[in-house]
Amino acid sequence: MENSLLAKFVAIVGQNNIITDPAQQQPYLADWRGRYQGKAMAVVKPQTTTQVVQLVNLCNVNNITIIPQGGNTSLSGAATPLNQSTLSQVIINLSMMNKILSINKEDNSINVEAGCTLAKVIDYAEANGRYFPLNIAAKDSCQIGGNIATNAGGIHVIKYGMIRDMVLGLEVVLPNGEIFNSLNNLRKNNSYLDLKQLFIGSEGTLGIITRAILKLYPKPVGVITGLISVKTIFQAIDILNRLYAHFSVCAFEIIGKTMQSIYNTHFAANKFPLNDNWLILFELETNNENNTLNILSEVLNDVSVVICDSMVSRQNLWHIRENLPLAEKIHGIAIKHDISLPISQIELFIKQNEKSIKDYYPDAQIIIFGHLGDGNLHYNVQLATNEQTIEQEVYINKLVYTDALSLGGSVSAEHGIGQLKTSWYKLAIDPVGYNLAKQIKQLLDPKNIFNPKKIFSEIIQ
Repeated sequence: MENSLLAKFVAIVGQNNIITDPAQQQPYLADWRGRYQGKAMAVVKPQTTTQVVQLVNLCNVNNITIIPQGGNTSLSGAATPLNQSTLSQVIINLSMMNKILSINKEDNSINVEAGCTLAKVIDYAEANGRYFPLNIAAKDSCQIGGNIATNAGGIHVIKYGMIRDMVLGLEVVLPNGEIFNSLNNLRKNNSYLDLKQLFIGSEGTLGIITRAILKLYPKPVGVITGLISVKTIFQAIDILNRLYAHFSVCAFEIIGKTMQSIYNTHFAANKFPLNDNWLILFELETNNENNTLNILSEVLNDVSVVICDSMVSRQNLWHIRENLPLAEKIHGIAIKHDISLPISQIELFIKQNEKSIKDYYPDAQIIIFGHLGDGNLHYNVQLATNEQTIEQEVYINKLVYTDALSLGGSVSAEHGIGQLKTSWYKLAIDPVGYNLAKQIKQLLDPKNIFNPKKIFSEIIQ
């Protein structure tokens, strides 16, 4: 039966757009961190929305599980197939649907297929005198459909919001094969429910995003990028508020002392130019007024600061930030947490949680970096050995998430739930909200063929 199904997949997308050899499938079967490894009868790469519909209908009739996949850069296992499933699994990878269909400079919008990489959209907007502000380390490989399906955040959230705030319209193939079409570039459309929002952040459980119309912005006239050293997070927050009073702040990143040391060890050719308890990488958008730097000097007169004086120095500083996850990955296995907190509670959380952890694990390293401007910490814990780190993950998670939730935080700031946080999602969210979300999943996907055992661990095959 499998061979006959594979023949039908080939009839839809062509022999060159289907991968069945396990060795060739490997890049699609594991997540970026190497935490999850799955299996699939095929990786199928449609080239049109019509082909996606045909694939979904074929899978629906034959009870084949579908794993929607973009650039496979998920950090929570959302785009990785399951290792064990009672049903056959097929990965529908959108990488062949990678056209930029149009750009509208008057409406400041761009119409793209879901398989476009984020970098391609950024560069195309730039070439047409416009600006697309989503910026994450994986921009060269992550795809817009995946960005939307995970509601990607990145470094510019404090000014431009998550990608949810940049989406004007969507085309989505539903589990029953129907096409949901909200492809418009309207800024205001208050016609009852904004149903496209259901699919933004749904992690491939409700539909396959095939096209999107995104907001563009005028290119900033100028930017100022710099690095500040501070002793405390309270001091950093004070500086953030002082900058807000004078400038358009678009990035405000935090790097802890342990993370600085790990990075400098593994990337010695481009070390941090400062060191302290905390470093703050900031970026301001300016109108290039002559007195901008003078005002900035007055605002930052009580801290050590390095201001980039060229595009090269700015790129070097952002390369440091982009390589922090890789440096940490090279350093060894860590228990990773993508948490958010009210900014006012971050200092308290770190002090409280460090004590909670070190009471049980005195040798623990706590490795912190993230987006201080929007309250998002990448909060990672490494114990004395890799074996101990793996063995104690459940207990460390409980210590971290319990403290974060007690201070009004979230267990997932930008990476999503995927396979990684299903139990904590259920514990952290309001029960009415959890049940409502599950009912929406069951309504749209009653056979549970789209990304099963993601988000809702108790909905199983």
